[in-house]
Amino acid sequence: MKIRKKINRNKSKKLNLIGFVYRYWLTFVLIIIAATLIRQSIFINQFPQTLEIKRDAIDDTISDNELLELQNTSLLVELKSESESSMEILESQARFRFGFIKDGETYYHIRKSDKKSKIAPIR
Repeated sequence: MKIRKKINRNKSKKLNLIGFVYRYWLTFVLIIIAATLIRQSIFINQFPQTLEIKRDAIDDTISDNELLELQNTSLLVELKSESESSMEILESQARFRFGFIKDGETYYHIRKSDKKSKIAPIR
C-alpha cells in the first residue's frame, strides 16, 4: 500500500508538472525568446560598446566636416581675390586688343591723318 501511494504521488507530481507547463507554455516561450534576444544583443552584438564606437566615429566625422568647411571658405576667399585681379588683367587686355568698352563709358578714338586730327566719340 505504501508503494502504491508513492507511485501515485510520483505520477501526480509528473502530472502536476505537465499541467503546469501546459498551463504556462506561452510564458515559457516568451522567456526563451527574451533570453535569446538578450544573448544576441549583449554577448554577440556587443551592444553598449558598439554604440560608443559608432558615436565616436560620428563625432570624428562631424569635426572633419567642420574643418573642411573652414578650409573651403578660406579657399573661396582666396579664389575670389585672385579672380578679381585676373579679371582686371583680362579687362585691360580686352580694352587694348579688341576695344572693349563697359556700359556707360565713352571711348574716344584718335586717328592720325594728313589733315588735322579729329576726335570721334564712339558709344
